[in-house]
Amino acid sequence: MKFTFLVPCRCGEKLPVTVTGTQFPNDAQCHKCHSTIWLVKPLGNIAGKAIHARASAELEKGDWTLAIVLSAMAVECDLAYLFMKWSRIDLMSERMPTDADEEKWEAQWRDNARTVAARFDRVSGLLTGEPFDAFLSHNAGLLEPVHIRRPPSKTTDSPKNFFITELFHKRNRIVHFGEIDFRRTDAEMGITLSITLSKILAEMDAQRFRALQAEHS
Repeated sequence: MKFTFLVPCRCGEKLPVTVTGTQFPNDAQCHKCHSTIWLVKPLGNIAGKAIHARASAELEKGDWTLAIVLSAMAVECDLAYLFMKWSRIDLMSERMPTDADEEKWEAQWRDNARTVAARFDRVSGLLTGEPFDAFLSHNAGLLEPVHIRRPPSKTTDSPKNFFITELFHKRNRIVHFGEIDFRRTDAEMGITLSITLSKILAEMDAQRFRALQAEHS
């Protein structure tokens, strides 16, 4: 998979860097001030970051339908990654995970959390000890980008259902029913929802990490 991300230079320029797979370049050259910027491979879910980047690229190219599909796919990738990551970490307090453990977790993810709604709550419960909407009830600031773009979202009783309706239902209309005539505003909203969800999941991940540190301090 090829994807592009922007690297800021100290002169204020932002440089597009193209990556193929996991082979990150060692550096980037600023075309404005000609300085060399040494690059560090990002931590976390590289596949999710790549899909997010491709969604933004498709938006700019005018393929708004594909941008929606990729936006939803990126969130699903992040959800699965965090479930597997913390399942491994929890087991490592007893022993190192095996291939059999990986297969068991994959079956649990596939069979016990079949819907997007169930997966939101499964990951939120694993990382924070509470359902997705309950976590956001005292982390409402994470929803600000969505509130700005779609003010009616401020009054929803369930942010989880809002995300599902506005992003995943549109994805389903594309892949299940062949609807492909979406507008730029639909794609922009899809990407906003996807990035917001990514930040919500990152905060859940950070909360679980802080709890783990407290246990061992």
